[in-house]
Formats: sequence, structure tokens, C-alpha cells
Amino acid sequence: MVSGIKVATTGNPDLKWETTTQTNIGLDAYLFNGSVSLGLDYYWKNTKDMITIPPVLSVAGENAAKFMNTGEMKNHGFELNLGYHSPQYGDFSWDANLNMSMYRNELVRLNDEVDIIGGDFRLIEGQPMGVYYGYVCDGIFQNADQVSNHAIQEGKGIGRLIYRDIDGNGIVNENDRCIIGDPNPDLGMGLTLTANYKNWTLSTFFSGEFGFDIYNGTRKQLEFMTYGNLYTNRGIDVLKAWSPDNTGASIPALTTVDDNNETRMSTYFVEDGSYLKCKYIKLSYRFDQPWMKALGLSAMNLYGQVENVFTLTDYSGLDPEVPLSVYGARIDNGPYPRARTFSMGLNLTF
Repeated sequence: MVSGIKVATTGNPDLKWETTTQTNIGLDAYLFNGSVSLGLDYYWKNTKDMITIPPVLSVAGENAAKFMNTGEMKNHGFELNLGYHSPQYGDFSWDANLNMSMYRNELVRLNDEVDIIGGDFRLIEGQPMGVYYGYVCDGIFQNADQVSNHAIQEGKGIGRLIYRDIDGNGIVNENDRCIIGDPNPDLGMGLTLTANYKNWTLSTFFSGEFGFDIYNGTRKQLEFMTYGNLYTNRGIDVLKAWSPDNTGASIPALTTVDDNNETRMSTYFVEDGSYLKCKYIKLSYRFDQPWMKALGLSAMNLYGQVENVFTLTDYSGLDPEVPLSVYGARIDNGPYPRARTFSMGLNLTF
């Protein structure tokens, strides 16, 4: 092995910070003697001079590429905060706080050389960040007539996945790839509920995102015998794969030869990730006994808490709360799931 060093990119003395211009319109109101609070903020945000690396000809050399101020993006959205504080009903009262947010973004421009960056997950001019790009899967071939009447598709056959001929030229190929998913949610929300009775307090917090897509990469290993090797663990759902006796299956027939390239990027792996989670439930008791002063205590609270209580979702993976990945895409490659946690504690204030 020979050690060495090379210049990867060319310096750009004209490079500068990106420029962001944002306009906000807000409304704050307190109604019904302060029992209801309302906060609404709408914004428009435009970013120019984003830093990208435009492509260069190979003959220009290995270090010809350089960072340049070329990109442009625009965003708009709103955030709503709504709170309620109840009157005192004897020893009981309750509070609620709702937060809702929405944003839309659009990549207006990359640079003069390209209007697309990326492969299966892309930045495309005129589209939101991190859209998924691949084939549309139209189910499974059920019989020989369906196979023969479909467009030319290498590896097609009974029990195999069907890919749509988008351009209608009779051949399924790279030209039939299109935008098949968007990782950006239509709406996000958070809800806190608190109930107080004498010295007891019960509180809970819900959060959710709705109207976004996840690329479920774990299905490659769990449902396809050609992914990994014959010793790779599969999911129990492979027992329900397509067969002449099980034509209503959503998983194609099992095979050890993937002539149909069924692990390609397609809508087969793109799922709606909408979810609502109960993040925690907490019960606490506040002590106000005379003996506390003798110990120098001004406050003492005992509590018990459960975190990650439950999740409501149609997503088939372990957890729809997938962290953002390349270009803002949401890719589920089997991260360790969030554990349900039980805890107790004592807070002392001197």
C-alpha cells in the first residue's frame, strides 16, 4: 500500500454564505378571561445562494469540481398553538395544549448544469426535498394471459411483481421511473393533557405526523429470499407468499433467483407513515406536610412515568418515527426500536 494525498475539489474565493429572507404574520389572543390562549404564526421563507457542487467534465481533472452558490429553495407554512385552562371544579381542574404545524417546501433551483441530484432519493427542481424515485408496482402476475399482455419486462412471470409502463412504449425500463413518494408530512401535531385533583397530577403527551411516506427497506430482507443469502432471517409473512393456492397474497412467489429485479426501488417498499403516539403518561403526588420545613424542604414530588406507551399507525415496520436520512428522506433500514420505559422518581427542592 502506498500512502498519498490528492486535492478533491478546487477552492472558490467567491463562495459566500447562503441568504435567507423570511416574512412572518402572527396572531396572539387570550379569550374568556385568559382560560383560552391562541397563537398563530404563518411564514414565508426563501433561501438563495445555497451551496452545491455543479458537475464538471471528466477531462477537467479530479479536482475540477468546486462548491458554488447556486441553489434556491422556498418554504411556507404555519404553526398553531391552542391552550385551555379550566376553572376550578372543587378540588379538580384540567389543562390542554394543542400544537399543530404544516410546512411546504420546494427546491426552486439547483444550478446551471443539473436540475436533479441523487438516485432513489432525489433533489429535483420544482419538487419537495428528498422525494422517492422509482417504479410503480401494480401487484402480482396471476396468469399466463396477464404476463403475455403486459409490456416487455425482463424477468416477468406468474407470481412475479408487475411494474407499470409509464411512458406506454411497451417496454419497462429506466424511463418508467417517476416520483413515488414524499417524506414531508402534510401535518404535525402535539397534544398535552393535564388533570389535577388535590395534590395529584396526571399528565400525558401525544405527538403525531400525518401524510408522509417511508421507504421500508427492511422488507427486502424479510420478504425476499434473494436478499442477503439463504441463511438470512426472513419474516413470518413469507409463509403467506403468492402461490397457485394463495393468489390473493401481497408478497410475490418465493424464489432464489431474482430475474425480475424485485428489490429495485418501487412503490412496493413505500408506505404511508402517518402515526399518532402516546409519548408518556406521568402520575405525580405533591407533598405539603408540616415536617418538610423541619428538613429544609420547600417542595417534594413523587412520580411514576411510562414512556412510549402506544402507537397508532398502519405502517408495517417497527416504528414509523424514522429519522431523516439522505436529502431528508425517511429510510427504514431496521434501527433499534424505542423501548417502553417505566420509571419512578422523587424531586426535592430545598
